[in-house]
Amino acid sequence: MSVELAAPYPAVQTISVLPNPQFGDGEATTDDVSTQRAMDGTLYTYVKSKGSRRRITLPMEISRMKGLELRAFIQSYYASKIRLTDHLGQVWVGNLVNNPFEFSTTKRSVASPGGEMQTIQIEFEGVKQ
Repeated sequence: MSVELAAPYPAVQTISVLPNPQFGDGEATTDDVSTQRAMDGTLYTYVKSKGSRRRITLPMEISRMKGLELRAFIQSYYASKIRLTDHLGQVWVGNLVNNPFEFSTTKRSVASPGGEMQTIQIEFEGVKQ
């Protein structure tokens, strides 16, 4: 499977299909933990939960042309709710949280459209459906 970004959610107008993540994905909760010490030395820990929201990180290597397509998608729908279908077939609804999005050209490639390969790391925060 591949990674699919569809926006705006729920009335989808644009779908962008990306290749599988380069080294798999990273998934984590978005809970915040803070520790505070009272005047008497007692340590208190507070957890700020964001419900079922989770964050997924997808490092990708894409062609130059696919990079231009992804850049246009991001510029158009960054502030909108997005539906992401990951390489495992799981459906997420949420927002892109990278700022800024860094496209770095890593190598030249005759086989890819545009002649260059780019890497980007997409961070997405949302809820699994």
